[in-house]
Amino acid sequence: MAQNIPNNPLPPCPVTPNCVRTSRNFDVGMDKLFGALSQIFEKEAHSYEVLDPKRIEIHAIYRIPVFGFKDDVDVILEEADGQTTIFIRSASRLGAYDLGVNKRRVNRIFRKLGSRI
Repeated sequence: MAQNIPNNPLPPCPVTPNCVRTSRNFDVGMDKLFGALSQIFEKEAHSYEVLDPKRIEIHAIYRIPVFGFKDDVDVILEEADGQTTIFIRSASRLGAYDLGVNKRRVNRIFRKLGSRI
């Protein structure tokens, strides 16, 4: 799986370290990857919605336990030549530091996707 594919359509992260924006390729169709992502968000996210079902744009909200802070996770899937690229951005709504929460979340999502497809 390649990382940090150019032309990421998601907004760039601010200069503060409370945001992660990256991408990876998977050797599966978009429908299969979308199904796996939906299962992950069903179990982990406070809520999520599909913003554009044709392009598959997803917005999920994660709530940090104890404090209740909300983080936004945005995903766009693009398929070409039998591969699907997942563009993902996870960012804290408040504060400048997240103690690595967003990076761990994105890595966990990628690990779970890898084990489900």
